[in-house]
Amino acid sequence: MRIGIVIVNYNTCALLRNCLQSLATYLSHGGEKTIRMAVVDNCSTDGSAEMVRNEFPEVVCVEAGENLGFGRANNLGVKVLEERFGEAEYLFFLNSDTVLLNNAPAILAEFLDNRPEAGVAGGNLFRADGTAPNRSFASVHGLGWELPAFIKRRLWPNEPWFNHTSEPRQVGYIVGADLMVRRAALKNREAFDPDFFMYYEDIELCVRIRRSGFEVWSVPQARIIHLAGQSCTVPNTKFQRIQESKYIYYNKVHGTSHARWAYRLAQTGYRLHAAWGQLTGNQTKRERYAEWAEINAAAWKQGRQTRENRHTTKRDHE
Repeated sequence: MRIGIVIVNYNTCALLRNCLQSLATYLSHGGEKTIRMAVVDNCSTDGSAEMVRNEFPEVVCVEAGENLGFGRANNLGVKVLEERFGEAEYLFFLNSDTVLLNNAPAILAEFLDNRPEAGVAGGNLFRADGTAPNRSFASVHGLGWELPAFIKRRLWPNEPWFNHTSEPRQVGYIVGADLMVRRAALKNREAFDPDFFMYYEDIELCVRIRRSGFEVWSVPQARIIHLAGQSCTVPNTKFQRIQESKYIYYNKVHGTSHARWAYRLAQTGYRLHAAWGQLTGNQTKRERYAEWAEINAAAWKQGRQTRENRHTTKRDHE
């Protein structure tokens, strides 16, 4: 395989169909003869797996049997593809809520061909109209990300997240919606850390690859629509998962002390916003941020208990 494309799906049948149709359109005219595709279905109930098998027989359909989350499902897709077709040169992780605007896989692969020091590449993402910029990359998350929004806007008023130029540029991490990875940069490891269910696994992957000596690049010539968030419709559920994954990320990448300060900063920000809502009579804002503070505290507590349990298990084994 030159490129192994893996798409994780969870109850996004119509979006998945559009994604696969766009891939079929561009790849059939792109000259890439060794591209293989897999869809990993996380136990959907909307007929997604049946649709893939019936309408896209060239795509390997992997039914996970349960909701594995994002990273573990992607890892499963890679495993199945490589067992059938051999190791890929490049792995392209693509969201089911994306639509290609050009032959982005070939563009990204060619960029990696010409820049052997690059381990990860991603294109420019657009909103549904195909012209409005969408979040495509960002700097690696640290304590500054946990400051209240009004402070961040003053400190970093022009925080880049989209490549408005025609030139590729190095970035901190690529959003996981269209992330191409040089297989050799994984150093015989799985692409995504299985400790993450959803969110922050793309950042951890890019940090890990950068620390192993490779670079992460934004390639604006590759263009893709991303209809972000279509498979997570409950705001508090999404927020809780983000917070849980965030503290896993900070502990793994920056250490326990850094994670503790990140929690304190985030919690202070939520409390300040809630207090401001109270002072200004904005009851909706007060209730929303007070609830987020509770969810954040619960996520931090859960993460601490999980770490303590792991340490206990490790001591028991020793």
